[in-house]
Amino acid sequence: MTKARPTIAEVARRAGVSPATVSRVLNGTARVSPEKVRAVLHAVEELGYAPSPLAQGLATGRSYAVGILLPDFASPFFGPILEALTLELEATPYRPIAVPGHWSLVRELEALEFLKAHRVEALVLLGTALDGEALGELSIPILAFGQRVEGPKAWSLSLDNQKAAYEATRYLIDRGHTRIVHISSHRGGMDVRDRLLGYRKAMREAGLEARVVYGDLEEEGGYRAAAEAFRRYPDTTALFAANDQTAFGARLYLYEQGLRVPEDVSLMGFDDIALSAYQIPPLTTVRQPIQDIGIALGRALRAVLAGEVPTLPRLELRLVERASVREVGA
Repeated sequence: MTKARPTIAEVARRAGVSPATVSRVLNGTARVSPEKVRAVLHAVEELGYAPSPLAQGLATGRSYAVGILLPDFASPFFGPILEALTLELEATPYRPIAVPGHWSLVRELEALEFLKAHRVEALVLLGTALDGEALGELSIPILAFGQRVEGPKAWSLSLDNQKAAYEATRYLIDRGHTRIVHISSHRGGMDVRDRLLGYRKAMREAGLEARVVYGDLEEEGGYRAAAEAFRRYPDTTALFAANDQTAFGARLYLYEQGLRVPEDVSLMGFDDIALSAYQIPPLTTVRQPIQDIGIALGRALRAVLAGEVPTLPRLELRLVERASVREVGA
């Protein structure tokens, strides 16, 4: 049988004081004599008393909840960011309420209403489609990654996706590829669009035709997009996917068509999620510092909850050369 958790009344009886005095000692809301403070703290330790966060919230009018809105819990990219972020909250009285939007603006708006109803004290957005109009009425601090937010209480952790995609495309061009297809997506935030812009810039500067098809940032969408790419551009020598999951799906399509990677078609991803190094062949990709992103967001969140202005670091994206790209003849 589970032992009932001790109540504030039991602490008060053990300490020989009133429940109101126990509350004042624990919350630090008024001066209490040193003797009574020691008696209360001794009783708390003996009984193993822990204040109920729900009761504290009702008493103080605070929720101690932080809202986190992300595309999908199962995402091998956003999942580790969420884990690192929430670990940063463990030493605080705040706890996360994470809600997936499933890549749908309608669901994201519903999730936002849900979080507002739970009186979250700050909001973290991870690659959503929510814009200033949807967020305009919020008076709480907002942190964002994978999208841009504006306002006196809004901060974005931005990485230079356009530059990284430009350099990745140049990497393919420098290895003799002139018929490069980029698999982009209408899903996702500004980061995905910036990768498309970087690709287009590199192709334009090289005097090459930009070839773009669209997936959904997941494996199945990558498979379908690769099929479309080879229907439209059968002479393609390289695929540059907007993320690694898209590249995984494209890899399956190439395998089923008897096209070897990299002998027949070179393949490049973006993100460097954990499974990228274990593909056959290991995937050349652009590495995002996934763990560092989550930690940076978590520390910034702790700062804004303490009433401070957060400092967001400048994180770099870099190309990881593995075995899925080969040099081709002129």
